[in-house]
Amino acid sequence: MRARLLIGVVGWMALAMAQEHPPMVPPAGPGVFSVKPAGPGAFELVVAGHAFTSRGEIEKYLAYRAARFTVEKGGQWFTFKESRGPGETAAPAPPRDPAGARYSFRMQFFRPVWRYKGNGSAEWKRWSPFAGVPFFAADPKAITDFTVSAEIVVRKGPMDDADPLAFEAWAVSDLLVNQVSPPK
Repeated sequence: MRARLLIGVVGWMALAMAQEHPPMVPPAGPGVFSVKPAGPGAFELVVAGHAFTSRGEIEKYLAYRAARFTVEKGGQWFTFKESRGPGETAAPAPPRDPAGARYSFRMQFFRPVWRYKGNGSAEWKRWSPFAGVPFFAADPKAITDFTVSAEIVVRKGPMDDADPLAFEAWAVSDLLVNQVSPPK
């Protein structure tokens, strides 16, 4: 009898705590976040939305989801694969630096690619941090649809901290958990 009562109290407390403390990052709505395989251990992550807030907020959300996805896949870290289109040479790829300072990640090297539509246009436009043009030549407030994508490779074992494109999943997740929410 006491055991059943104790189990009942513990279950009730767990339910009450879950209701008082919802997930720190709300779940994304349908179609906001997607993942598709892009090769052995590689995945393309996409965040899509209709209400543009800011580049920083949306890219942080994508980085957070990359970190959480890595953890869910059993990885400890991931590498970001830069996506460069023809003629995109601005912001060269950072070289490995075995003698450099060690970090669990360098957010300035998380540089995803954007696609967007605005002002009733049916045509998607592409923007990349490697194109050498300012972010969104159009007025960001006029953006009606957007996608931001990143390709990552999930890694296990010790992190290659000499690689500026390497990100420790738990460190990124812990940094961003209180700063992000899914776009709409």
